[in-house]
Amino acid sequence: MVVGSPDSPRLRQVVVGLREGLGGRPLKVVCLPEFGREGDDLLRGLRQEKPRLFIVLGTSALMRLAPVEKGIPAVFAMVADPYYAGAAYDARHPDRHQFNITGIASPAPVSAALEQGTKLLGVRVWGMLVDPLDGRAVELAEKFITSARALGLTALVEQGSDLAGDRRGLERLLARGARVIYLPPAASAARYAPLLLSWGQAGKVLVVNSQPEIAAQGAILSVTLDYVQLGEETARLAQRVLQGERPSDIAIKESMPLKISVDEILLRHWSSYPGSREPVGHRGSNSPGGRRRR
Repeated sequence: MVVGSPDSPRLRQVVVGLREGLGGRPLKVVCLPEFGREGDDLLRGLRQEKPRLFIVLGTSALMRLAPVEKGIPAVFAMVADPYYAGAAYDARHPDRHQFNITGIASPAPVSAALEQGTKLLGVRVWGMLVDPLDGRAVELAEKFITSARALGLTALVEQGSDLAGDRRGLERLLARGARVIYLPPAASAARYAPLLLSWGQAGKVLVVNSQPEIAAQGAILSVTLDYVQLGEETARLAQRVLQGERPSDIAIKESMPLKISVDEILLRHWSSYPGSREPVGHRGSNSPGGRRRR
């Protein structure tokens, strides 16, 4: 039984990978409301069905299930920090976790986006807009700053909490010298993504995207999690439990499968732009144009 929260395109991609990885095994997929008692009541009914295994997708779903289910085995995925969810106890000891639960931790690809962006674009000043009312965005901004420092990059952060504030924040980033703006995989970032990507398409700024749901025309580089592959990896772990391995004997695994694409047209535009002081490009590309994926 697959229990997920919240429902989203990325969750449905994981389910595609699960179905492929589990072959002909029947799956029941239920999405719980993210907030409120309705989700608790729905989960109570699902537990009464006594499935052989729960596959738990998302931090919200794991936080609902872990405190109440101590018997039925469970495998989780789409969880950046299982220690925050309470199913595991210490990041230094991935082998120590709730005895009936194991899974795959998948941090957001912030560091990977910065690394890939620096390889492609050279050393530049990066910026990120954060909505202070979105806890996930604030967390990603902290990781953005820490990862940039580790790479020797200058990282600038501005705030916006509505469309007008977003525009002002993005303009402040440009005024402060940001040459690359990072679009993180936070819910609030989808609000200002169309504006930022239009700037990228117009050649106003370089955009690096980690929003998997967005058709990122205007981003010179996209670095997102590959959710179908994550579903396949989760299916392999679920098979191990279904074949008799105890979750308590399986250490929590960290996996961040990536989907990377480069907009070669934008890349050529920026490479030839007369005002570009730093080199833009990468070695070994022989793509004739359009978006290149790997």
